Amino acid sequence: MDSTSDASPTSPRRESVWLDWQWYAVLVVALLVRGGIGYVQYENFSQDPDSYRLLADNIVRIHSLTLDDPAEPTAFRPPLYPLLLAVTSISRNVLPREVMLLHVVLGVVMVGLTFFWAIQMDLGRWRSAAGLLVAIDPILLNQSTLVMTETLATCLAILTLVAVSSLVYKNLSSDAARGSRDATISSVNIAGAVGLAIFCRPTFLVWAVLLPIAIWFCCRGWKLRLSSILAYGLILLFLLAPWVVRNLLVFEAPVLGTTHGGHTLLWGNNESYYEYLRSGGTPVWDNTEFHQRFAHRNPYLGTSASELARDRAAYGEAFDTMQQNPDMAAYSALVRFTMFWRLLPNALSEEESSKRTLVRYAIGAWYLVQFSLVIAGFYALGKDLAKPGWIAAMMLLASFTLVHLFFWSNMRMRSPLIPILAVLASAGIELIWNRLAKR
Repeated sequence: MDSTSDASPTSPRRESVWLDWQWYAVLVVALLVRGGIGYVQYENFSQDPDSYRLLADNIVRIHSLTLDDPAEPTAFRPPLYPLLLAVTSISRNVLPREVMLLHVVLGVVMVGLTFFWAIQMDLGRWRSAAGLLVAIDPILLNQSTLVMTETLATCLAILTLVAVSSLVYKNLSSDAARGSRDATISSVNIAGAVGLAIFCRPTFLVWAVLLPIAIWFCCRGWKLRLSSILAYGLILLFLLAPWVVRNLLVFEAPVLGTTHGGHTLLWGNNESYYEYLRSGGTPVWDNTEFHQRFAHRNPYLGTSASELARDRAAYGEAFDTMQQNPDMAAYSALVRFTMFWRLLPNALSEEESSKRTLVRYAIGAWYLVQFSLVIAGFYALGKDLAKPGWIAAMMLLASFTLVHLFFWSNMRMRSPLIPILAVLASAGIELIWNRLAKR
């Protein structure tokens, strides 16, 4: 199915994705890969590294977002993922097989949306490559077997990009009244998608603030632009308000994200970590003592008040450390940049097995090839990067990179960006293929 790059109202309509055999082939591959890796790593679904299952269990049992019983409301983790775990648990026990099924479904939807966004970005011939790159991405496959938010966050990120690109095509109608109505609906869809993303991972807040720029370029005429941005802003505020009001009642403070941000900032900006960076003696920083010392200085008393106090104390310590060590603060930001965009997964132990080392280097080789294709994709797209869909995508890349210059960072933090990289890499593949074909 070839896509047309003509953006005029008289452009031929795109063939429905529901009639595209490649769509179904890619979805089947995603289902097999996601289901297979989930089966092989099934024991991981019994673990709960970030307490999301605990939160979901308490939602089911005592109808409260809390880490404790009796209930003491928490905002330590964002609410959407544990709520989704609770709602999709037929057994009401959040069983491993239920979590696995949820992640497989989200993974297939994510791949399907990437395929569709590639078509929207006029990558018709190589649309399947984008979907397949997401289906077999090492980071996404690893995170899909853990009770963590990466799978859901990535799905919502690409859903938002699809909504932004759909707004462009709503504006191709020659009927002004219909175009205005459709643009408003699309703006509401964008707000809904990014609002859900924020409830999954607060890092999306920065992107949400920037998205009106993309919406502006999606529309024709300043009146339609302003009305679309207004619709987006009002709906986003409407969606975020209940969480802020709830936290205002619980903590007596308008917590917009979570009470975990201070700890994440301090994790990458503390004297212990700075000293590790100065010495460079070991490949792995042992942060056990750092966490223990912070817990000793700021004990959790099992109350919402102490949870907020710990978060504020962590922010205070982090800011003090950065002010007292501006050179190390800048250097650590550079280190976090490399951690965020690194090709090779970090060693988790100084005594790593040869098998794990081989796997790490294989993953590094994968990303070396993919990033090379991404660079080629940037070159191939050229002026097309000025399209609203790509503007929104570039702002997502930039916002996540910016946030993780300060907050703790590693490769898995870039999970929501992987569909963008996959589409860029597919554009690079198309460029190389066409060059070879001409020869």
